[in-house]
Amino acid sequence: MRHRLEAPLRASMIATGVVLAAFMDAVASTALSIGRIDMLGDTYATPDELAMVDIVFIAAKLTAFLIAPLFVMTAKPTACLRAGTVALLLASAAMTFSVDLTWIWICRIVQGLAGGTILVAGQTLLFFRFPHRYQPIVQAVFAVGAVMAPTTVTPALQGWLVDHLTWDWIFLSNIPLGIISLGLVAADGNRTYWRETRLPVLKIFLLGIGAALLTYVLLQGSRFNWFDDTDITVLTATGVAAGGLLIVWETAFRSQGQLLPISPLANPDFRFGLVVSLVAGFALSGSTYLIPAFALNVLEFTATKAGVLLLPSGAMLALALMLSGLVIQTISIRPIALVPLGILLFAGAMWFLSGSTSGSGSPDLSLPLLLRGFGLGLLFVALTLVALQGLAADALPFGIGLFNFGKQVGGLIGTALLQTYIDHQNAFNRTIMTAHLARGDPAVDHRLATTAGVLATNGFDSPAATKAALPVLQRALEKQVATISFDDAFFALVLLFAVAAPCLILAKRLLGQQATPHSQIDRH
Repeated sequence: MRHRLEAPLRASMIATGVVLAAFMDAVASTALSIGRIDMLGDTYATPDELAMVDIVFIAAKLTAFLIAPLFVMTAKPTACLRAGTVALLLASAAMTFSVDLTWIWICRIVQGLAGGTILVAGQTLLFFRFPHRYQPIVQAVFAVGAVMAPTTVTPALQGWLVDHLTWDWIFLSNIPLGIISLGLVAADGNRTYWRETRLPVLKIFLLGIGAALLTYVLLQGSRFNWFDDTDITVLTATGVAAGGLLIVWETAFRSQGQLLPISPLANPDFRFGLVVSLVAGFALSGSTYLIPAFALNVLEFTATKAGVLLLPSGAMLALALMLSGLVIQTISIRPIALVPLGILLFAGAMWFLSGSTSGSGSPDLSLPLLLRGFGLGLLFVALTLVALQGLAADALPFGIGLFNFGKQVGGLIGTALLQTYIDHQNAFNRTIMTAHLARGDPAVDHRLATTAGVLATNGFDSPAATKAALPVLQRALEKQVATISFDDAFFALVLLFAVAAPCLILAKRLLGQQATPHSQIDRH
């Protein structure tokens, strides 16, 4: 009887430890989105130099997604999870020791490698330790830390820390999380062994180079007008060449020392899930970039208020994650059945947001944000189960790594394209609206006179009020330009799914409708 009681408690402790470790990665992943301005002041770095801090982190994480499975199969997921948690804890603490930029880059590389290892090892551990029938709710719990936290909870937490303390506290908050996580994962015992393996060092080097170069291009390309800049063109060509060489080497010359010694791509459900993960990552990261940017730049929210804005969406996301896991587990419906509803709810949320104005406030954004959270919650649990639940035990870590790699790449592409689209729309909308802002136009003259009258009642003398009226009107025009551009970007996400939905249906048919039989995963 005691053993029966201990087993569920031990399993709950392991699951909680994995979620807290994933939450640590969420804190590290989103740190610079809120703390960037404060770090610029303390490090005396240029925006370009600080941008490299994010680039090396993401490149390291992408690399870790594809090499961590090798270590998981070599040393068991529990050992890899502990190693990743310790490394992330120490690197987060080390970030506060110095404001030297080289030191910060090194810490961020370690954080990226550790974060990718945590996500791969932690999710693998959950698949190994819990029976197949419990996976829907288990993966929903994991997604709370891996999907919900970086898009909602951590921006709110970090906004508060930046407004009330300093950016150092963003990273220091990982220390107690790491200690508690390690304590909980200890319930899994000493399930560690070492199996000799041959690491493909040259392939890892190619992967790291390609990931770093293409990450730089995607994050900085919009700023330099993409291929109008020679450096961006050269870096893109080099990154694509490195990635292409790696793919050819991996697929055409299979021998010892493979990144994917056991490929999950033979499973048709995994292939479909991998394709959809790119679209889902695009939608998740794209909307996560747009909403706070709209709140900060157009609605003029504080960092704290912009972070808090996403909390209701996060709560709804968590609710949808748990509800979808519970429904799949208890009713035994096919996970793929929830995907269309998730897409529909998310597209509806973006359609509502596309009607926002410069006078919108938190109440106006509440409904679309709730719909967004619920739609994404349905989408991510379903996709995880579709892609991963049918994989054999030896292919599972490699499938998890590829699946996360796809989501991250989709997110990078989404953010890059939306940034470019907003820049393009700003220039386009400004040109159109400025053409109507000319003296002699009755509407413009009336607006200038009204603005000058308001300024005069606030203490300006008549000549000064008349002179200041035009700059005030120009600032109002810039705000309207930004509002229209963001609305266009929100609507672009609606169009994304309008185009992607039939394409995904076609992809499902082409990649094969019959899933491979569920494999029994060795949980011991």
